[in-house]
Amino acid sequence: MDFIFGAAVQLEVTDQEISQLLFSVFVEGGFTDATMAASLFEPASVRARGSLIGARESQSLDFAGMVIVVYPGSPARRLAQGEETEMHLLGVKPVYRGNQLVRALVAAAVDDAVQNGYTAMLLATQPSMRAAHRLYE
Repeated sequence: MDFIFGAAVQLEVTDQEISQLLFSVFVEGGFTDATMAASLFEPASVRARGSLIGARESQSLDFAGMVIVVYPGSPARRLAQGEETEMHLLGVKPVYRGNQLVRALVAAAVDDAVQNGYTAMLLATQPSMRAAHRLYE
């Protein structure tokens, strides 16, 4: 399976696609309460966190996954200090898992940070996100 990667603007990612993806990954995945998700995953605030990088399946153009690179100066930063960046809301629709898409999104996030002159990136995950931990290790 092939994917097209790019900034959300380039891929013309809609607010509905962002909401559906995050709900599928985090709420249906059991990581976020549905009532909290409405405010946490409000598309305008998600976009405002930083550089949203998306992936579309190349034939159907289905929005398959995303990650956000959060830069210094963003009020969304939680752990980073100084010139460090953060990785937020890495998620891939369940149907596209197992196709190296998660790894490619992580690489795209790192590339985005490096191209913008940054050399350090932090991320945090919930203890229950075991699959994510294996990937990051």
